[in-house]
Amino acid sequence: PYFIGSSDHITLCLYSGYLTRRLSTWVCIPNHEVYRVWLDMFARAVLGSNIADSSINYERGALLKELWQGKTKILKDLAISSHSVLSNHNEYLEKDYANHFANTIVAVSRFGMLTHPNQKSVQLSEIVPIRENHTGVGKCDYIMRLHSTHNQANQFAAIVEFKLIEKAKRGNPAHHQQLAQRGLDQIAKCDYSTCLVGCLERIDVGIAIGNNVVEVVCKLYRRKNTDSPWEEVDTLADVGC
Repeated sequence: PYFIGSSDHITLCLYSGYLTRRLSTWVCIPNHEVYRVWLDMFARAVLGSNIADSSINYERGALLKELWQGKTKILKDLAISSHSVLSNHNEYLEKDYANHFANTIVAVSRFGMLTHPNQKSVQLSEIVPIRENHTGVGKCDYIMRLHSTHNQANQFAAIVEFKLIEKAKRGNPAHHQQLAQRGLDQIAKCDYSTCLVGCLERIDVGIAIGNNVVEVVCKLYRRKNTDSPWEEVDTLADVGC
C-alpha cells in the first residue's frame, strides 16, 4: 500500500484500474501480474539485480524468522546491497551506511520479509524504524520494533550499531570481527535497550562495514515481562511460530 498524496499519477492509476483504494487514504495494486512487475522493478531499483532476484522470492517473514534464531545471513546480504551507491567512495561515516541500511530494510518490508509468517493477508511488514535513537548513554544507530514470536506487534526489537571498516583494513577479517564485536558490546555498555518499552524480545546486532565488506555479530535476549531483567538466549524461535 501507498499513502495517497497530491500526485497526479496516483490519481491516473486509480481511474485506470491499476490501483484500488484499501482505506480512504491508502491504495494497493489489485492485479497480481501488475504487482509482480512493480515488485521486480522496485527490488532492482533499491537492491540491485544480484540481491533483488532472491529477495522477492524469500518466503514470508524470512528475515524476521532469521532474526528470531539469531542468524544474520539475509541481514548481511541486505547490508551489502543497501550501500551500492556508496561503493565508489571512501569518505563515508557509520551514519551514512546506517541510513542506507535503514532505507533497504524499509524497502524489503514491502516484500513481506519482516511480516509475521502467520499474517497471510498482510503484504507490507509493520515496522517502526528509528534512526540515531537517543537512549541510554548516547545514541544508537538504528532500532526496529517488530512482531514477536507470539505475533505481538512492537514486542520484538532489533538494535543495530555500525562500525566503519577503514579502507586500509578491508582485507583483514580479524579486524572486521573485532569491529563488529565492538559495536555489539557498545549496545550493552550504553544501555541502548532502555528505550524498548513494552518489548519482551530483542536482538542486538553489531555490524562492521566498508563498501562491499561486511561482518555481523549478534546476541538474543528475552524477558518474562516488562519489569523483568533481560536474559540472553540461544534462540527465540522455540515458541509461538
